[in-house]
Amino acid sequence: MTGRATAAIRVWRSRNVRTGTDRAYAAYMVFMVAVVAVTPIARAVWLSLTSAEGIAVLASTAAPGVTVLTAAGLWAGALILGRDRGPAVLPPFPTHALATSDLPRSDTFRGPVLRAGALVTGLATFAAGLVGGSLTSNGLADPLSTAMFAAVGALVGIVATVAWLAGQVFPRAAVPVALGVLALAAFTAAVPFMQPFTPWGWVGLAYPGSGSPHTLVALTALTAALVAAVPVLLNRLGLAELMAQAARWESAATYATGMEFSSAVTIYQGEPHAGRRLRAVRAIRRRSAVFLIRDAIGAVRTPGRLVVGVIALATAGTLITLAFAPAMPGWALGAAAGLTLFGGLGPFTDGIRHAASVAADFPLYGISDEHLLANHALFPLAVTVVVLLTVVVVCSFVTGMSAFAPILSSLALGVLTLMARVGNALKGPLPPTLLAPIPTPVGDLGAAVRMIWALDAVLLIAFAGAAAALAFESPVLLIGVAITLVGLVVARWRQRT
Repeated sequence: MTGRATAAIRVWRSRNVRTGTDRAYAAYMVFMVAVVAVTPIARAVWLSLTSAEGIAVLASTAAPGVTVLTAAGLWAGALILGRDRGPAVLPPFPTHALATSDLPRSDTFRGPVLRAGALVTGLATFAAGLVGGSLTSNGLADPLSTAMFAAVGALVGIVATVAWLAGQVFPRAAVPVALGVLALAAFTAAVPFMQPFTPWGWVGLAYPGSGSPHTLVALTALTAALVAAVPVLLNRLGLAELMAQAARWESAATYATGMEFSSAVTIYQGEPHAGRRLRAVRAIRRRSAVFLIRDAIGAVRTPGRLVVGVIALATAGTLITLAFAPAMPGWALGAAAGLTLFGGLGPFTDGIRHAASVAADFPLYGISDEHLLANHALFPLAVTVVVLLTVVVVCSFVTGMSAFAPILSSLALGVLTLMARVGNALKGPLPPTLLAPIPTPVGDLGAAVRMIWALDAVLLIAFAGAAAALAFESPVLLIGVAITLVGLVVARWRQRT
């Protein structure tokens, strides 16, 4: 079996090996993406962190507590992510060949885990270095504490990788453990006395300006113990789980390559399993109530998605409220609120996607396409309004701010985000005209145009969030984004097929 597996892997590698030209072209594309996209984004992030508003946020007394929650949230998110897509994933063919061989999985699947861990660790180290560098450049921290915090960021990334793998090995225990980590982290952030006794508390104690070498030693010991358990975790991986994750990831990658990101995300949606005995369609005179109850029960049948969606909406409401606080980067928090709100509305807009998919066909329910879409929009609109209003009022009361401006901006952003969801559902496949090259003096812009088409809703909502945070300073921006979204939705509705 080992010899057959080795021969099969050699055949697969020979069929998928890249020539020197292909590798040079891939390296050139990576370099161009870094120059065109990554470098401007990194520069914008650095300018935001080193601005007066960014320094005020990073140097605030609440920064270590936020660091505690961030580290715990990263580890909890890694646990949950491992249930659907862990770090030990290869294409289906080598996965089957290696998993059915006599070779230990700690050897055959070590490579993808190391690559995934290098990526996560690099990003965590880079983020910690940015925070520490910003404080050091303004004289609020010394270089030693910044270097120590960067090292802590690397350790956080390594622990997140192990948690990611643990979620893949123990999918049933991932959610309860993740919820426990988040609860303990919230308690640790609220009670600073507990920080020296928890791993996420050690991360907060290592924040530049208040760092201690003891926290680095403790976190290093914990990381070493977890890394030692990686071979044991790899050897516990089952064939069925490995094949299922490999097949789903290959399908998602195929959709993403064709820029069908909505279809790629749909592959990882959980199947309805709760509330099967609840009757979704009920005999009620008011048609709007029928659709409202139907969509609500449909959302309840996937409780995990429902909870994540509500948390995302609450996070968006918190961000849009903090965007109006003094010495805060309002446009950045507003853009983050828009993106979070767009993602959080996904579990509540299944009805809108269904209405968009049948809009060009014969009427299925005896009502027009317009009424079908409008009725399916009631549930996400109601949830958005209720959650945003509640969170904004509570956050305004806690922070002592006026709730008038955040309420208006959050409601406007909620409506615009729902419209963006409608437009995204009506998008359809990639138009063939966009496949043609667009030669310019600086090169072919066809790929950039296709990427903008694929992410138009996300980009517009990011602009809408930034404009909503600046609505009382420059309402023209918000009006412009609203007109663009309305025009986009109307045009796609008329061209639906």
